[in-house]
Amino acid sequence: MSRVLGSMLCVAGGVLAAVVSLHSQNAWQPPDDTGQGQMPIMPVHQEPHHRQVFQHGPMRIIDLQIPPGDMSWFHSHEWPVFYLTVADSQTRTQILGEEWGARGRGAGAGAPGGRAGAPAGAPGGAPPAAGAAPRAGGPPPAPGGAAPRAGGPPRFRPRVMSDLSYAERAVTHRIHNNGTGLYRALGVINETPGGDESVSEEAAGFSGKAEMSNRWFRIHRVVLEPGQKAPAHQHKAPVVVLQDSSGKGAASGPMTFELSEPGSWAFFDTGARHEITNSGAERLELIEVELRRR
Repeated sequence: MSRVLGSMLCVAGGVLAAVVSLHSQNAWQPPDDTGQGQMPIMPVHQEPHHRQVFQHGPMRIIDLQIPPGDMSWFHSHEWPVFYLTVADSQTRTQILGEEWGARGRGAGAGAPGGRAGAPAGAPGGAPPAAGAAPRAGGPPPAPGGAAPRAGGPPRFRPRVMSDLSYAERAVTHRIHNNGTGLYRALGVINETPGGDESVSEEAAGFSGKAEMSNRWFRIHRVVLEPGQKAPAHQHKAPVVVLQDSSGKGAASGPMTFELSEPGSWAFFDTGARHEITNSGAERLELIEVELRRR
């Protein structure tokens, strides 16, 4: 009996040693001061600061939040991303193997500035929408500038931008919030080759002109006054609804999503009929992000 027990203990000890060895091989390790040695390098949706809040097939919604002084892990981007930035702070970006702030292709959200005159989604980073000028040391300013407040600092306004360069070449980087406030952006990732850009707004289920349009995303803005409701409609592709202002409302379809602050979101699949209502006491602005695919 003692021999049998001893054999069992040896086997158990061997299994435990193998588990410990496997765990040590897969243990997370942060990079050193030079940016080397991180293990593992994870895709963006697994990086702890880029929390994935929803996935439907080849579409993901991530909620990027970096507190002041904090830094993301190195993470890889392989697919185009659309961003709605809802909380601003000065940031800097380091591409793996390069110096902080080096302006390489695909610097992405949080990159210092953007290339002046580059169209939204052009290779080379995440330039702003609406032709906003770059700003040294942090993300580009909101479209149209921030509205001044009497007796206080300018009020930050959410902005939209996209980075399509990842479709041409994947990039691995990390983001450091070296400012004094929270940096937060909602990201919509389209893991497809994109769609047919010749499809008109009307055929896609939208009314009016798109605010931004490219092979992977088409962006339409919805503005509702208090008590107003957007007519029920549907689209030929999946859409993500992102709240782009303060206020309260709801996006209702097969499911109902509450809209209560900038960054609130809703999702409706292809052909899902939905309507958006402003139930608050102030103007409500939202954007519908079409996930274009063939």
